[in-house]
Amino acid sequence: MADYKEIRERVFKEDGTGYPAVSFVDMELLPAFMEAREYRVDPLRVTNEAQVAMLVKQKIISPDHAKVILAAIEDLDYGKYRTMDYDGKHEDLFFMIEDELISKTGGLAGSIHIARSRNDLSVALDHLMLRKLVLNAIRELMGLMDTVRAFAEEHKDTLFPAHTHTQQAQPSVLGHYFLGYTDVLNRDLQRFSEAYRIVNTSPLGAAAITTSGFPFDRKYISDLLGFDSIIENSFDSIGCCDADTQTAAAVMLSSINASRVITDMVLWATEEMNILRVADGYISTSSIMPQKRNPIAFEHLRASFSMIKGLCAAVMDGYLKSPYGDISDKDDIVPILVKAINQFCRSIHLFNNVLATCDVNKKLLRERAMDSFSVVTEMADTIVRIADLPFRTAHHVVSALVKKVIASGGGLSSIDEKLFRSVYEQVAGEPFTGDYGMIRKSLDPDHFVSIREVPGGVGPKAMESMLASARSKVENWHTWYNESIRRIEQADASRMKAVGSILNG
Repeated sequence: MADYKEIRERVFKEDGTGYPAVSFVDMELLPAFMEAREYRVDPLRVTNEAQVAMLVKQKIISPDHAKVILAAIEDLDYGKYRTMDYDGKHEDLFFMIEDELISKTGGLAGSIHIARSRNDLSVALDHLMLRKLVLNAIRELMGLMDTVRAFAEEHKDTLFPAHTHTQQAQPSVLGHYFLGYTDVLNRDLQRFSEAYRIVNTSPLGAAAITTSGFPFDRKYISDLLGFDSIIENSFDSIGCCDADTQTAAAVMLSSINASRVITDMVLWATEEMNILRVADGYISTSSIMPQKRNPIAFEHLRASFSMIKGLCAAVMDGYLKSPYGDISDKDDIVPILVKAINQFCRSIHLFNNVLATCDVNKKLLRERAMDSFSVVTEMADTIVRIADLPFRTAHHVVSALVKKVIASGGGLSSIDEKLFRSVYEQVAGEPFTGDYGMIRKSLDPDHFVSIREVPGGVGPKAMESMLASARSKVENWHTWYNESIRRIEQADASRMKAVGSILNG
């Protein structure tokens, strides 16, 4: 058995004695480089452009030097960086690109890093990357919200027995359920827009911690990159993590919300429930049982949203008890968040397509509602209206009536006037003197639905009001999204105008 000295010498021999050690490359630098080449090449380019434009504006570097630097920035072959392998000669993508720029400009490009640190730069690159990913998620959620709204409108009259505690509860319309999910998606989008507000802020100018002695124009460079504002405090600029955690929270909560609806839809797609038929593109058969139509898209979505929730929890846990400041932990945490957002976008897109193409067994749902005791809440309410009984007493009357019918093997249609009057008198202690025709009417599920016109209810007017509200919400989100894209495009145009002015000066 080797002693400590022997182990130490073996590790130095295998891992090397200089930076970076082989195992550190395998564990950290190589994965970080692969992530950077996919997501940070373009953000680094535009940040360098904005940095040079700001340095010229503030007379920190001369226009002549800036022209040489920008020419090299624009001439760089960025495509090769998106495909090249990690060679270990440079610690990361930043140093690799900086080294080439310095070489191409006879050293002048070394001035790009005046008043800048990898501390504020790395946060800026994260924010530019996350901004795009958050907008992708918002776009997918808007698409799902619109599909859910349209599905709700298609089924605004589809009668079905709604469930609580997995048991039939009251007659409703299927569109009401999905209008409820539309509002959930609206809140999901609110959370994502709040995450976007925090993400779309600039740390640049903070440098390492305390800013610098150069007259750095933080607002100007922020505007050129399309950020909505700067992170005011320079320490917070390089030490904050809530752009990541706020985004993770939005992804996590939306995944939980989607998974609950998917859980219902998996059940609805069973042969026993037979409510939904999933389109052929999203089902599989069995290798041995030819009759099978397995709704595998829903099953994969159920697992996917669970894993996304776990990834987001890992982001939260990664920052838990980490120091408030510039830390390397972030380099390991952000790729997990990126994976979660990308998986979330794919899952929401698939969910949208499955919902948009499934069929509903309207006939069966109506039959179940018509023969369901779910309607008897209205019977109790009617007794209160016409017999002036306390609701709890009316509730006892109806409960006793239902139990008696079930005990005799009957169903809703077994309730007749004679049985009703008998049970009523037994429970209420007095004969029923009202109009039984109103009691009979209360057992009609269509009547049950039609009179529930309280705002948010299932009545036709209440449903139309909510559908109009849902359409308005979808339109508002499209407006928000398009305006966000427009502001970024305007910033890109302003930055390129500033670059062009220097290059052509």
